[in-house]
Amino acid sequence: MIYQGGVRERGFTLLEMLIAMAVFAIMSVVAYGGLRAVLTADQVTQVHAQRLADLQVTLSVLERDLAQVVSVAVRDEYADRLPSLRLRAGGDAKLLELVRAGAGGDQRLRRTAWLITDRGLERQLWPGVDIVDADSARVQPFGELVAEDELLGTESGFALVVRTQAGLERIDTWPAADADPTTAQLPLAVEIVLDLPGYGIIRRMMTVGL
Repeated sequence: MIYQGGVRERGFTLLEMLIAMAVFAIMSVVAYGGLRAVLTADQVTQVHAQRLADLQVTLSVLERDLAQVVSVAVRDEYADRLPSLRLRAGGDAKLLELVRAGAGGDQRLRRTAWLITDRGLERQLWPGVDIVDADSARVQPFGELVAEDELLGTESGFALVVRTQAGLERIDTWPAADADPTTAQLPLAVEIVLDLPGYGIIRRMMTVGL
């Protein structure tokens, strides 16, 4: 309260200034906390959206490869005959090998493999259908499907759907050990199972051949 020339003027006391500054500081902290929460949520949303986009692209390329599978017998680096589609035996159901059409260029057919790794999938491409050199494959890693400190779950793998006398059957090895690779029929479909942290089990069934 200040008096000047008989007129009373209103001003701020030191206590009022301190109270105003304290209120402003509290409001600033609350606003900053809210802004930080919004930015963090937006960053997490972008990460999940990118991961789902990578998953969709990966599955689309795999589905296209399986739709182009052709039934021809090929040879490996030891000149042994192999079927056009093979799912490794011995409990390793994470490597799917196939021969597909539509490779482009001079090669009408190309041997391709899909491997489920600890962090996602990778695609291996050979120059032709016969594997002359096992190290000649060109590897295409697809988008990582897990965070830096995470790994795909143990449930991840491939399975095949085949028709038997008893009906449709789901198996994890192809072809059978006693099957002739030159006459083995293609399975009806391939199922990929991905055990993604934070999402759970994701299954996708894809038809083999056109």
